[in-house]
Amino acid sequence: MKGLLKNNFYATLPGAKTLILVMVLVGAFIAAVISQSLLIAYIVLGIIGFSEIALGIAKDEFSCKWGKYKLTLPVKRADIIKSQFLNQLLWMAVGIVFAIIVTALSWLLHGSLFDTPLDTVTTFVMGISMSLFAGALFFPLFYCFGEERGNVLIGLSLVCSFGFDCAIVTVFNYYAKPGPQKSLLGIIILMAASLLAFGLSYPLTVRIFKRREY
Repeated sequence: MKGLLKNNFYATLPGAKTLILVMVLVGAFIAAVISQSLLIAYIVLGIIGFSEIALGIAKDEFSCKWGKYKLTLPVKRADIIKSQFLNQLLWMAVGIVFAIIVTALSWLLHGSLFDTPLDTVTTFVMGISMSLFAGALFFPLFYCFGEERGNVLIGLSLVCSFGFDCAIVTVFNYYAKPGPQKSLLGIIILMAASLLAFGLSYPLTVRIFKRREY
């Protein structure tokens, strides 16, 4: 399992290095200016960006035949899938760290650009939930339809994850009663829904992968 995790980490690293450079340069600019909209975009897109790079590794492995070679190694198919899910969580965490650092720098220089602390948490939760939904959709679809459609499936997963977040927020705002607990309850529901989808996606992906012949 350790070897699988290391392999996924180093396979993701080249693409992640480019994104890290972009995040540093853009983050320095966003921390220097006063713009709530830019900060929101940086937080959400930064978290999602690292996750999407991690998702692309599954596609790249099969393109270079390494994905098929792994099946000949003394590892379980379930462990191969688990390592990919964990790799996405790891790189999503990297995106969260960048978002926290730039948000903290912006606060130190200009004060909070959000109306309440919960607004900041909501922004982070949006990025995290979209990343989780994207992973929950991509992995089973990828092993169901094949690596030839990998790029399309990544884009589709991202679009659908945005749609899921919007749908949950819209329905919640329609039925929830106004009050101080509304924002906190919305955050909990959004996180719970995305975590549940991500958790259920793992055994589903394992089942699909075990049945597939290469």
